Formats: sequence, structure tokens, C-alpha cells
Amino acid sequence: MSNRQTPVVFTGRAGEYFGIWIVNLLLSIVTLGIYSAWAKVRRNKYFYNNTLIDSVGFDYHASPIAILKGRIIAVVLFVLYQVFAGFSPIAAGILLVAFLFALPWIVIRGLMFNARNSSHRGLRFDFDGSYLQAALAFIVYPILVVITLGLALPFVAQRVNQFAFNHHKFGLSRFQMQALVKDFYMVYLKLAAVILAISLAIYLGVSSLASHHKHDTVSINQHSLQAQSTATEDGFIKVADTAETQSTADYLKDLSPEDRAEFEAQMKAYEAQIQDTESQSAESHAGEHVKKENPIEKMFGPYAAMLGPMIYAIFLGIALFYMAIIFLVTAYIRSRITNLIWNGTSLEHISFTSNQRMRDLVWLYFSNTIILFLTLGLATPWAQIRMARYRAERLVLTGETDWDKFVGEKKEMSRAMGEEIAEMFDVDLSFG
Repeated sequence: MSNRQTPVVFTGRAGEYFGIWIVNLLLSIVTLGIYSAWAKVRRNKYFYNNTLIDSVGFDYHASPIAILKGRIIAVVLFVLYQVFAGFSPIAAGILLVAFLFALPWIVIRGLMFNARNSSHRGLRFDFDGSYLQAALAFIVYPILVVITLGLALPFVAQRVNQFAFNHHKFGLSRFQMQALVKDFYMVYLKLAAVILAISLAIYLGVSSLASHHKHDTVSINQHSLQAQSTATEDGFIKVADTAETQSTADYLKDLSPEDRAEFEAQMKAYEAQIQDTESQSAESHAGEHVKKENPIEKMFGPYAAMLGPMIYAIFLGIALFYMAIIFLVTAYIRSRITNLIWNGTSLEHISFTSNQRMRDLVWLYFSNTIILFLTLGLATPWAQIRMARYRAERLVLTGETDWDKFVGEKKEMSRAMGEEIAEMFDVDLSFG
């Protein structure tokens, strides 16, 4: 077997694709979505034509009318469901059950449509999965995920990808995906271990901060109580401290005339202040409702004004943290599973090598999100081109890619068969 390396090349440019994207968007809006079928064909043709192997691009042959038919069917079914759900929950439940049984057929039709309308060097792709195989992959196996509380997820992922890859053909040659279930489990187990370690570290960190805060609060309270009992210079609080163990009358007998006179003056001033406060409170009640004390100001004092911006900063930090977690998990799963699938896939004497990296995808996800946010979505073509280029540049074909020799005498027969099937198969029920 030849070890020749043939890279996949993507030549699309953001500025060039922006013209296609903006026209598709505007016409789809003006036509209330009708033009979206033509938009899909234009978009797919651009990405297919700019994905090259040995300097030859792929091609997309779907008819916009076929796509429009499929979308009309989907809209009609959705409207029927909404109508029945409005006056008959039983009828809505029956429609849901019918959709569940139709799901494998819909998946197969979508995969068939996309495969049979895709070609390279004039040779069509194909998909020949059966209804029972699709029902097993998309209905029965997912139930196992629920029953096992997620433990069967790697098994289901392997079976679904195996179904999708092993039933695709290029001409008359079949793709073969040989990645094992244990390989999928290793990917998910590593992810679970990392998540568990991060969760444990966060828990320990939060517990440590909470314990430290509790210790600080107790120290502050103790300091406050001590300050209340020893704050003054001339003995007034000393009276309050001593009064805990003996009555005020008994204590006053032991005071000198000067200390007693000072104590009585302070008590009169305190009583006058209380009476003045009560008078102001009564007047406030008579004129309007008393303003309730702000618990935030009571708790945080002079720092209450800073609390608003701090809350927004905290929420922003939490949002960024969760966004980072989502990016990291998605990038890890996407890169590892993509590499696992392609590195275990072959097409007769050609094998594939994929070397996507998690850190690259994290950077793409993060930078694309920031740019899309700042441009209000107008940078969507730029983001899509970046992702397509990265995926293409990370995929390599290993083996002899003399396509005429590869297809041989089967080429004309498979080309004619593919064109006839594509003409009969004229309705797109795919989700994309």
C-alpha cells in the first residue's frame, strides 16, 4: 500500500463568500424563506467547489426545487401538529409517535439526498442504510443512554457514526470505519476525569473561601464587641461593662461626685437624643410612609454603592466561565471524536489521517464568538470560512490517489446509476 500523502485544501475566501452570504440572507428575508432552498444550493456549491483533493474540487448537484419541496413538507407537518395540539392533546401525541417512527426514514432520506447529490471528478457518492438500521441507531440506542444515566453514550456515539460512515459509498467503493467502542469510551472517560478534577478543585476552593470568610466575620464581630466595651477614654463605657455584673444603682454609690455628675449628664444627653429621634419618626409617619431601611446598606455600609457594578462583574465572570467550559468541552469532544473516526476510516486502498487539536478549536470558537458579537453577526462568512479551512487543512489522504485507476471499469456504470437515482430521489428531507 502506497504511503503517499495527499492533503485536502480549502481555497474559499471570506470576502468572496460574503457576497454570496449577504445576497442569500436578504433574498431569503424578502421571500419569507422561499429563497432559502436556492441559498442552500449556492452555499453548498461554494464550499464543495473550494474543497480540493489533488487540485480538483467537489461538486453539489441538488435542485433547489427538491429542497423547497422537502421544506414545504416540513412546514405543513409542523402546522398540522400545532393545530392538533391546540384542540386535542391525544391527536398531538399520535403525531409525535408517528414522527418517532418516521425519524429513521427521514434520516436516511436526508443522508441519501446529500450523498447522491455530491460528487468528485464526476463520480457520485451514495448512501444505502436501511430503515431498521437507522431505527436501531437513532431510536433504540439513544434509549440506552437514558436507561444507563449516560453511561452508554460512548457506545451510542460509536454505533451512530459507524452506521453513517459504513453505509456511504464513493461510486461502488464503500467507506469502512473501524474505530472501536473502547476507543470512544477512552475519549469520554478522559473528559469525565478532567471535569471531576475541575469540579473537585472548585468545591475545595469555594469551601476554603467560605471558611476563611466565616473566620473573618467571627473576628470582626468579636472586635466590634470588644470595641463597644472599651471605646471611651473617660470611663463611660466602663459603667456599661461593669453593669453586666452589678446594678447601675449599686455602681453609682461607688462613684465620686464628679464621675456621677458626668455620668448623669451623658445619660440626659442620650435620652434627649432618643426623644428627638422619636419625634422625627412620628412626624414622618404623619406625613408619609417611613422609608424602609435598605438591608444592603445596613449590611455593607459605605461599600453598598460599589455592590451594583460588582454584581454585574460577577455575572459577567460567571457567563464567561460557563462559555469557556462549553468551548473546552465542545472542542475536546469534536477534535478527539473527529480524529478517532477519520483515523479509523478507509476507502479501499486509501486511508485518512485527521489531526485536529483542542486548543485550535477553542481559539476558533472564542475568536469567532467575539467577532460575531462585535459585528452583530456580519462576520458570519469569515467565521464559516475559517472553520472550513481548518477542517480541510487537518485532513490528509494516505495512499495512491490515481482516481481513474482507483475506480477502474466501474466508473461509467456507477456514474450512470448515481445520476438515475438522483433524478428519482427528488425531495430533500435533510435538516441542514
